[in-house]
Amino acid sequence: MDKVRGYESASFEAVAIPPPLETSLKKSDSETHRSPLPSIPHLTEKEAREALLKEVSTRCCYGKTAARDMAITEIKHSMAFHYTLETFTEKRTTCWAFGPYNGGPVERLDSGEAPFPWDIPSTPPSFFKNHTIQLEVPYTASVKVCHVCGGPGRKRCNTCSGKGYEYCHHCHGDGFSPLALRSATKDCLYCTGSGQRKCWKCGGEGMALCKVCSGTGQIRCFIRLTIKWTNHMDDHVVEKISNLDDDKIRNVSGEVVCQEEETNFPSSRTPLAGKSSTGICIMGPFTI
Repeated sequence: MDKVRGYESASFEAVAIPPPLETSLKKSDSETHRSPLPSIPHLTEKEAREALLKEVSTRCCYGKTAARDMAITEIKHSMAFHYTLETFTEKRTTCWAFGPYNGGPVERLDSGEAPFPWDIPSTPPSFFKNHTIQLEVPYTASVKVCHVCGGPGRKRCNTCSGKGYEYCHHCHGDGFSPLALRSATKDCLYCTGSGQRKCWKCGGEGMALCKVCSGTGQIRCFIRLTIKWTNHMDDHVVEKISNLDDDKIRNVSGEVVCQEEETNFPSSRTPLAGKSSTGICIMGPFTI
């Protein structure tokens, strides 16, 4: 393939291109949303018993006697914090690609200077969601003779191996018709006794249309840029009193007390964003 400045390592396999190194990062001017910690509501004995009876009613084999008559000796309140972190990253890969050339203008190598992979502007449709797009790098295209058919736009038919015919599937190539379809001569009605039929794909010519160049005999080669935005998510639960499972805390409703979002720009064209939030879950476990 042709040599393109800045794409010397490009091949037909995708090659990841690291972003340019910058000594400083530009930070966004977004404000941090932080709410004061709410006060812990005090759960009364009546409210605790009603909550326990409600939970028992959702279990088919649980009895209500213990929940209704047991003595609640102490109620301990605690807070649980659920931290979540979302990091939005961008990855760029390049590779050579080709397709049929059907005429028309082409941004050839000698028409201009190809921009570097990270100099091509592109914005994700939305932040913190996975997206992938493919672009053609300008001034990397060239027109070449199809490497499969060699230029004619046709190649040997794979169905009949270039013979132009294939054996008859109705008589299995022996030329005799099945009993239900036999004529007076007992020849197969589909192949007239020859045991062969004209190839359905090439029409008996032994040559079929080249799918790579769509019959034009030429292909357009270019460097394809693939941009992939990925949202990475992680979380952490802090709760030290009730020893509840982290999954139970993740699934309950709560109140957001802190939410931050910041965008860092390694260069003016490559946004990388991250946001974090802290949710608080107020619980009131009790002992009996």
